[in-house]
Amino acid sequence: MVSPQATGLQVSVHGHPNADTLLLWHPAARTGSDAEEVAALASRIANRSGARVLVPRWSGGRDLLRSVRYARESSVHPPDQLSVVGYGDAGIAALSLALHQGRLGIGLTRVTCVDGGADLRDPISGQPLSDPAPGSEPDSTGPVPATAVDVVEGDSPAAAAWASERVEAWRDAGWSATLVPATQFTWRVRPSQ
Repeated sequence: MVSPQATGLQVSVHGHPNADTLLLWHPAARTGSDAEEVAALASRIANRSGARVLVPRWSGGRDLLRSVRYARESSVHPPDQLSVVGYGDAGIAALSLALHQGRLGIGLTRVTCVDGGADLRDPISGQPLSDPAPGSEPDSTGPVPATAVDVVEGDSPAAAAWASERVEAWRDAGWSATLVPATQFTWRVRPSQ
């Protein structure tokens, strides 16, 4: 089901409305290409995980932030139990969102970065991703939140090294961070991705 919001953001909703919310930032939703494949992926995730999956049609950082607001406002669960999975530059945005959640006044349960890399910028801020400083508190607003951070290992040696370095940096700063092997990550539009 596609739901146009008052803000003009279109959101495809999959799964039961009473389930925990997972926000899926997929690049095909950005361009509108492969819409049926992304809908099938979202339905598969909703069926297998029991989550309510929201897929916004986004064109930039402002839409990503609007989708967070929509996910929080439309959830029947506490709004700070949101999970975000982002692909490519949206994965960088998901990590940045976790890092700045205190400043933004939100809480996240889990963020996952898929297909991230050193050459990508956060589409929300336009800046490269900064790692949390070792031992620091995010945004200096309180203790390190209980947000789990997953970074999916890239297919190339450079992408795999970047993912491993990110996980290590987040762990050094006190976050619960996991490197997910590419072969174990199944949330792809096409299995060959």
